[in-house]
Amino acid sequence: MVRWLVVLCNVMVSEAIAEMKKVADLDYVGNGNPRQMLDLYLPEKIDEPVPVVIWIHGGAWRQGSKKNAGKALGMAEGKYAVVSVGYRLTQEAQWPAQIHDCKAALRFVRANAGRYGIDADKIAVWGSSAGGHLVCLLGTTQNDETLDGKLGPHVGAKTSVNCVVNFFGPTDFVKMDSQGSPMNHNAASSPEGQLLGGVVSELTQKAKEASAHYHVSKDDAPILTVHGTKDRLVPYAQGKAFDEALDKAGVSSVLLTVEGGGHGNGFGPSVAEAVKIFLKRQLFGKEGKGKDRTVKAGQ
Repeated sequence: MVRWLVVLCNVMVSEAIAEMKKVADLDYVGNGNPRQMLDLYLPEKIDEPVPVVIWIHGGAWRQGSKKNAGKALGMAEGKYAVVSVGYRLTQEAQWPAQIHDCKAALRFVRANAGRYGIDADKIAVWGSSAGGHLVCLLGTTQNDETLDGKLGPHVGAKTSVNCVVNFFGPTDFVKMDSQGSPMNHNAASSPEGQLLGGVVSELTQKAKEASAHYHVSKDDAPILTVHGTKDRLVPYAQGKAFDEALDKAGVSSVLLTVEGGGHGNGFGPSVAEAVKIFLKRQLFGKEGKGKDRTVKAGQ
C-alpha cells in the first residue's frame, strides 16, 4: 500500500511538472553561486497574475537541493506558480546565511513578479524539516532588518508573506533535547550545532535568534503546522508549543497532528487536503480560519 502511494505521488508530480513551464537557475543574489539560485515553475496558461508557493527544501541544513520540490509541484494544479529555492548549506556557511538566502530569494520573487505573471501580493512559503524551520522564520520575522540580510539587488524590498505551511520544522533549538528526542540536538556535531557553529547550550542567544518560537508576535503570517506524534528527529512538542505560542499571540494558527506519524512518514491524503484548503483560504480569500485537528497516520 505504501509503495502504491509513493508511485501515485510520483506520477502526480510528474504530471504537474509536465503541465508547467520551468525557468531554471535564476540567480537571486547575482554572484553565480549555484546554491543561491532558484527554479521557477509557471502554469502553461496565465490569464491573470497567479499566487506563488515558495518551496524551501529540508535536509538538516547540510544536504538537499532545489530539485526537491515535489510536494509543492503536486499541489499547483495550474492555479499557482511554484518557486523552489536553493540556499547555502552548513558546509559552506553557518547561520544566519540560510535565512539571509531565503529572504533574498523572496525579495527576488517579489521584485520580478510582474515579469513572470506572479501576483506579488499572494505569496505562500512551504518547507519541511530544515525547510520548515526556515519558512517559520520567514513568517515570524517579516521585514526584520536583523535577519533580512543585505544580499542581492533588491535590498529594502518587503519580505512579508501571506501564509506559511510548516511540515515538522524545528522552532525552538533551546528546548529540543528536553522534549523527548532520542537524538542529541545540543551537540556541536548535531545538525543544529553545525548550523549555529558549536554546542547549542553555549550559544543560547544565537539559538533563540534562529528559533521562530522567540520571534512570535501578533503581526505574524497565518501558519499551518503539520507534525507527527512519533517524529524521532524533531519532537512533536516543537510543533505543539509553537502553535500554542501563535494562538496566544493572536496569530491565525492551525496544528494538524498526524497520530503515529514520523518525520514525514505516514502523511496521507488528509494532509494534502488540509494544505490545499489552507492555501485556498489564505491566497484566494476563502472564508474560515481552520481548526486544530488530528488524523491517523496514512489517512
